[in-house]
Amino acid sequence: MSNQRPREEFLSRKKDYSHLLVHLTRADEFYSAKGVLECILNEQTLRAYNYYCIFQEELKTLDTDVQSKFKVVCFTETPLDQIEVLVEGVQGRSVVLEPYGLVFKKDYIRQQGGNPVFYITGSLSSPLWQLYNNAVEDNFGQAENKVLALVNKCDVAVDFHWEREWRIVGDFKFGLDDIYCGLCPKEDIPYFKTHYDGVRFIDPNWGMSQILDELVGK
Repeated sequence: MSNQRPREEFLSRKKDYSHLLVHLTRADEFYSAKGVLECILNEQTLRAYNYYCIFQEELKTLDTDVQSKFKVVCFTETPLDQIEVLVEGVQGRSVVLEPYGLVFKKDYIRQQGGNPVFYITGSLSSPLWQLYNNAVEDNFGQAENKVLALVNKCDVAVDFHWEREWRIVGDFKFGLDDIYCGLCPKEDIPYFKTHYDGVRFIDPNWGMSQILDELVGK
């Protein structure tokens, strides 16, 4: 049809859509969330430390070599001007995120093997459990883990599909030039700009107009 919009123009008008993916950091037993972000930038690596899928309780009973096949790096496609909502406390979520992180273009993450999480409801998970059990017997010889690591439950008791999550299975290496921008509170922006020249930083608490002003250099 002649009145159809080009895909990119159509997507640019969808306010709930983002062409970016965000990785938020959190404090660990050694570093603050800010310190974790510094480590990530210094190593230019996002490390896959844990697994989050419908098979995680069963994975705890298996060897660490098998568990490592399911460890992932997580991102969200939540628009930049709504990231501040994700760092708020949410009932039922044990992960405490903070306003520090990195932003990448979605196309770049896709090229590196990133994929949206699959949310499964009710009995639809049965075929996947069969695939998982068969793969355990075969020691995941067909790399089934790369799909199974992306599967999450979605029901009344557990429903986090609103996080709009993407994952990369295994560690993710990148260059500073691959970063779209960094995230940190405004008082930390001068510090990160000084130590990581060429990487732009914004405060996730800013509105879209202020974000755009910073990114375009106005």
